[in-house]
Amino acid sequence: MVTIRPIIRYNKKKCGDPTTCLECIKSCPYKILAYKPSEIPELGKPPLDWVITSTCRVMCAFPSCNLCIEACPNDALSIKIPRR
Repeated sequence: MVTIRPIIRYNKKKCGDPTTCLECIKSCPYKILAYKPSEIPELGKPPLDWVITSTCRVMCAFPSCNLCIEACPNDALSIKIPRR
């Protein structure tokens, strides 16, 4: 049995600062979306930039769910099933 892992992407230019909105993260019933620093900051300094990431793509219920895509006010998320 092959497990399908949807590819979850976001457009950084459309998203802006994911730490201020969080609508996609809050809307996911499976809690697979999170934000993290785009780079590891120097010790004692805060991160300069953040990115949206998936914590467990195999749990994504796309295409039947789509709640994160619908919740994004900036149309910054996209999800697709990779071809085999």
